[in-house]
Parts: sequence; structure tokens; C-alpha cells
Amino acid sequence: MRFFGTFLSSLLLHLSLVPLWIGSPIPFFYFLYLVYTGLCDFDLAAVAYGSLGVGAMAYLNWGRTFAYRPWAVELCYKLNMTAYYRECRLHGALDTMRTERTFYLFHPHGILSVGFVANGVWSREFNLRASAPGAEKEATWRGTAFLIAANLREWSAFFKVFCDLGGRLESATRANIMKLMAAGRNLAIIPGGFEDATRHKRGAERTAMSGRKGFVKYALQHGYALTPIYTFGESETYHTFTGLLPLRLWINRFQIPAVLFFGEPWCPILPRRDTRCLSCVGEPLQLPRIEAPTQAQIDEWHAEYLNALRVTFDRHKAEAGKPDAVLEVY
Repeated sequence: MRFFGTFLSSLLLHLSLVPLWIGSPIPFFYFLYLVYTGLCDFDLAAVAYGSLGVGAMAYLNWGRTFAYRPWAVELCYKLNMTAYYRECRLHGALDTMRTERTFYLFHPHGILSVGFVANGVWSREFNLRASAPGAEKEATWRGTAFLIAANLREWSAFFKVFCDLGGRLESATRANIMKLMAAGRNLAIIPGGFEDATRHKRGAERTAMSGRKGFVKYALQHGYALTPIYTFGESETYHTFTGLLPLRLWINRFQIPAVLFFGEPWCPILPRRDTRCLSCVGEPLQLPRIEAPTQAQIDEWHAEYLNALRVTFDRHKAEAGKPDAVLEVY
């Protein structure tokens, strides 16, 4: 009986990664709680146990960096995250994908970021098309760097270990982005970020882009191309609470995704299986190299990018089963 590449292998990967992503900070706070209660109750054993746990979490977070392991990536490829869904694949202008000096921009964020994760990070096809030949076998990952929030990447001990072993998940800090772009590395990011997640409404095609222009400035400074990727079906993966939006957007300012979500009835933290996730790749928009772009130039190319995103959306929405869909840009 075949296991790898089936629903069961994909379910195993989801059951490993989703709790790791959501619950990784919990042990740290649990150990802190033990220290606090131990001090209040004069329980030296609880203080010692909690302190040991806090120390271990701190060591994993900041005291140790694990080496990239190609076998870990190969295992994720074989478990095949896409097999969980009714359909989940890359689509669109795949032959135009470049192996260097390109910003791949995934929309929308959604809750789990299925397009970014399943059709990007752990997609063999994406990484073969967007990375130099042989990158998978090198001792150090030199292919596309997938950028995620620094607080998620660096402050969640067990998730950080997973990111280290996979090699390709990097912190989306300015210093790190500058370093990667100076080396000519391809980058992939979800520009809508946590605001996208907070605005998530099941069935609505929307992305937060109006005030997000930093990636355009960086691309101009290094002469990068911008490639839009829109995932139809991302909005179908979870039901979410849509009330109290102003409050939840305010919480976003602290880099906290203010979302309450519900997926599969039998396991609400997992996305709905009946989803068709089609990550449609647009044609690259090549930007000129301008070391010190003006705000007017940044605004101009940001508008050009939004137009390219809308073209990609409109070109593929009928194939995705949503011929009447309208992209909402916030």
C-alpha cells in the first residue's frame, strides 16, 4: 500500500506543522507560569523545573542554529502537502519563472497561507523552477528564500528548529532582506501579511496592499522583477470571525494576527479538505535599478504592480471557477 503522496501522508504533515505553527510558543509561557507560581507558593521544585524549561526554550530560540538538512526537505516533498486538498497546484505563466533576482509575491495570506506553503515552500515544482539547477543538493540552501514574520521565525522555539532544518524559511527583517538581495537570491513573501489574515472572509477575494510599498523600494534598489501569484481558494480554507475589525487591525500593529478561525469540523485547526487551491503565477514585472528611488517612483511602480496583480487575477479567475469574482484591494 502506497503511503507517500497520499491523503494520509499529507494529513500527517498538516497534523505536524499546523500545531507546531500555532502552538509553538505555548511551552515557553507554560514554563514561565511554573516559575511564577513556584515563587508565589515557595515551591522550589516548580521554580527549578520552570527555569530549566525556560532555559531550554531560550537555547533553542537564540543559543543554537541547526544546519540545513536536505533530507528534511525531501521528506516534506514526499509527504506532499497538496494531496490533502481536493486540488492544490501551481498554474499560470510557469515558463516565465526566473531563478534569480525575482520577488515572488503571494496573495492573499489567508489563515494557513496554503498557496505560499503548499505551492511554494514545500512544492518541488516551484523550487525547481525558481531556483538554480542543483540547489536542492547543496550543503547550504541557495534557492528561493521564503520570508515570514520575524516573531514567528525567531520566537517560537520548535518552529524555529523546523525552519532551520528546512533551510528556506527566513525572517522578513529589513537587514535580512538586504543581505539576501545583495546576493541576488530570489525571495518569496506574502506582502499582505497579518492584515490579510485579519481581513479574511470566507469566499471573499481580497488583499491588503495600499500602504505596503517596502518591497517595491527594495526591488528598485536592486533591480529585481516582481512576480504576482494569486491563490484562488485560499479564502475557502477557513471560516473566520469577521466582527470587531477596527480592534483586530489595531492588534495587528503589534505583529499579532488577530484571527479566530474554524476549518474542518472534526479538527477545527485544519483547513477544509474540499478546497481547490490554484496558485496562479503572473508574468514578471521587471523594475529598473534605482539606488535611491523617490517616493514618486515607488508609488508609480507600486501602481504598476497592482495592475499586474489584477491582470493575473482576471486572466485566471474563470479557470478557478470564479468568473464573476472581483479582487478587493485594501
